[in-house]
Amino acid sequence: MKHARYMTSLALACALGLAGAASAETEIRISTAAPGNAPLTDAFNHIAEVMNTTYPDDIEVTVHHSSTLFKQGTELPAMQRGNLEMASPVTFEIEQQLPEYGVFGAAYLFRDSAHMLKVFGGEMGQQFYDDVAEKMGIVILSTAYLGTRTVNLAEAREVTGPDDLKGVKMRMPPGPAFQTLASALGVTPVAMPITEVYLGLKTGAIDAQDNPTNMTRDWKFDEQTEQVILTKHLVQPVFIAINKDVFDGLTPEQQATLREAAQEGAALQIEKTLKDETDAIQTFLDRGLTITEVDTEPFRAAVWAAYEEQGLTDAWKPGLADAIAATE
Repeated sequence: MKHARYMTSLALACALGLAGAASAETEIRISTAAPGNAPLTDAFNHIAEVMNTTYPDDIEVTVHHSSTLFKQGTELPAMQRGNLEMASPVTFEIEQQLPEYGVFGAAYLFRDSAHMLKVFGGEMGQQFYDDVAEKMGIVILSTAYLGTRTVNLAEAREVTGPDDLKGVKMRMPPGPAFQTLASALGVTPVAMPITEVYLGLKTGAIDAQDNPTNMTRDWKFDEQTEQVILTKHLVQPVFIAINKDVFDGLTPEQQATLREAAQEGAALQIEKTLKDETDAIQTFLDRGLTITEVDTEPFRAAVWAAYEEQGLTDAWKPGLADAIAATE
């Protein structure tokens, strides 16, 4: 019956010259690698609830967490091909197509989550959103906070700087920026989907992984971890995004509702992530893990020197790093 109503409505819309309006039933699938209990999944669940409740006969939003629909790293191209409607790309995926914005994925760029969110909430962020929409066909609805990445070791060791991590095989997402970051931190990078990290730690295929404390806990990586080193090397944004053609196919009212729901979802995600990061450290302490505070300056200096040596900064938008640093 639903299919019949859809075809009838579509035919009527075409007959009335309204083919550009949103179809009677619009399916929006959201894919994320985050587990079901993660703050990012909570944000997507909020979006689904708002849209499904507000437009029960017009829009159906479904959330597919834990990489059950698309594997991590495949969502962005799937959105661009039109095979997926919504996902949560990160800076490293976007910079592969827009290298001028590679600075957004640089380590020790943002001072903290508040600094990062202020940058993306201002003129620099808006220009970035506009360029992503125009050049990649992706509309960023909101920016959330994925967390601050730390180095997490399967076997504890004395660490005060990059030299102390030589020989450590650490899982890193793919991409040249991540590989350069890993090498500068002192480790040997191993590209691996996040869904394979637990087994990799358990079998010794990798010796470490870098994730925010709450993600280390949510993915249960702490079960294979002895030491958490608070390098705090990357304050990481994550974007709530949708295929531009799908977004343009919504009515102005639906677009506004979706944007508002995404912003609300991001706010919920940010609040929970900040709390979860602190709670996770207490969980680690309770389990007997070693939590190591380090002077981050040796790591910061090594990373930015590596960016220069590898020529990554050559592609960055001139002046953007300085403008970010000057943002208060």
